[in-house]
Amino acid sequence: MTTPGEAAPWARFLAALETGCGTCGGRGRTVPAQWRTWYRQADELVRVAQAARRATDLNPAPAISDGSPGPDPAGPAEPSIVAAIDRAIDDHMKARPQSPEEEPCETCHGSGTLLTPAGRDLAALLTRHGFLRDE
Repeated sequence: MTTPGEAAPWARFLAALETGCGTCGGRGRTVPAQWRTWYRQADELVRVAQAARRATDLNPAPAISDGSPGPDPAGPAEPSIVAAIDRAIDDHMKARPQSPEEEPCETCHGSGTLLTPAGRDLAALLTRHGFLRDE
């Protein structure tokens, strides 16, 4: 049985053999390019919609001063630009990519870790002596 003090050198040794994958941030999964593009476009559409709604709120429909009935009690009609942006958002939502939103990282093959130079050297040594098969 090992004491905590005896395990520490092995833990440091083992930690020196691997490092987190920089491509996936150690998660082992990445978002495909088509999904990243879809998300980026969705964010842009949302920002445009928010700006259009803010602009509409800042410039309300003018009040009628000629004695005709006042504004619609249900509120002013939504400007066509806001309606067009809402339609664009709906169309974008329907055009979601068919592939999964995440896939295994191609760099680390889904493990989230990569061998350090010392880890590669150890793997090569073990392979040379038949303890590890190179696949």
